[in-house]
Amino acid sequence: MKRKFDNTLLGAAIGILGPVIAFLIILKSIYPHEFADETLINMWLYMAAPSVLSIAAIPNLAFFFLFIYTNRLKSARGVLGATIVLAIIVFIIKLSN
Repeated sequence: MKRKFDNTLLGAAIGILGPVIAFLIILKSIYPHEFADETLINMWLYMAAPSVLSIAAIPNLAFFFLFIYTNRLKSARGVLGATIVLAIIVFIIKLSN
């Protein structure tokens, strides 16, 4: 039986947008009175970007379990793939310094 919203591409899109929105929320909570460019520069100078990116991936856990619980396994696969890509990006950033 074909389920609604059971698509790998949809899961990947949610897996990318969730951490992006969480990243922006974290930035505004850490640096509420600075502009976005100053915030990003401060994060790269103090090497806080990999840590914030790792924390921003937490919403993917909720989306993953939601898709598993509702038996939308293709969407869960997309979220998992996006999370793995994000983990590889964080690993590369950590190795570059």
